[in-house]
Amino acid sequence: MAFPQEQVEWLLDNREKILRYAFIPQLLVAAALLGVVYYTGKTDAHLLLKGTRTEGKIVGFENRKFYKSRNRISTGTSGYNAYLPIVEFEAKGSLVRFEEHKLMQTGEGIGWSVPVLYDPANPSVAMIDRSYWNWLPWGPALAMGLVVGLASLKGLFVFLLVRPSSPVVTSA
Repeated sequence: MAFPQEQVEWLLDNREKILRYAFIPQLLVAAALLGVVYYTGKTDAHLLLKGTRTEGKIVGFENRKFYKSRNRISTGTSGYNAYLPIVEFEAKGSLVRFEEHKLMQTGEGIGWSVPVLYDPANPSVAMIDRSYWNWLPWGPALAMGLVVGLASLKGLFVFLLVRPSSPVVTSA
């Protein structure tokens, strides 16, 4: 039963040294989160910040089949269908058609009017405006990445600017 107690004592004895270097894993996690945010949300963020709103119409659906396992033959699962809406809208006097990248569970809705966000410089870059759902999946990762990144920067500045305390030696 002494084994965990020795580890706890070592952690308590080296607490200052461990906390001094804690910014390194925080910085790595923040970089990973912000990398995922950039990869998944750069187009959405661009449209949210600089896009133009208009009305579009769902003119069709692209059927995509998703499987629960990569090896569908051995598992015997048939998977499930999801649908990517194809939306048409007018921009600069021409008709633009795009495939929405967020899935819908059913293929219902042909002819429905939907709000559209598009890039005025390149109208083929567009998405259905879904209010706060536009921020998923990258918005929460952005918030977490910023918080962890700021905490790691604070730790980095402490690491660079504050000297570690040296053990006090007393003569007996």
